Amino acid sequence: MEESNWDGAIFAAAGLERIQVRPENSIELHWMLPAPAQGAIMVVCGQGEENAKQACALLNHEATALCAKLERDFLKTLMGGCSTPISALAEIKVNMLVFKGSIFSLDGKNKVEVEKEIYLGGGLNPANTGIDCANEVLQNGGANIVETIRNAAK
Repeated sequence: MEESNWDGAIFAAAGLERIQVRPENSIELHWMLPAPAQGAIMVVCGQGEENAKQACALLNHEATALCAKLERDFLKTLMGGCSTPISALAEIKVNMLVFKGSIFSLDGKNKVEVEKEIYLGGGLNPANTGIDCANEVLQNGGANIVETIRNAAK
């Protein structure tokens, strides 16, 4: 990084810190949403492996599992992949589910975003929030962006 002639670059702070190369003059972009389910860790057990499932259940954090699911649902509904400019962040803050998501055109000039807050104590089931938010994005111009991205990939 020190030898580059770049004007700037965006890297994951956690990765740079892990390998001890995060520059002192780095800044955090709090306004930028991450890729859906970025940083989530999953453990998979084989079918019928009840002992392994029980052991792994102790590691599960239900709020994180819900948030990662909602973010992945958002990505899937928008038919996105690793190279699609889609971002999503679901967080639980004091009995509220806060979901933010967006899709950008490949040139970054067009953006459609969504933000929802759902009170978790009100009997509402947040399980479809990612899908619902993605459908709202599609209805508000995101479908055109998705189609343009698909055509560019052909």
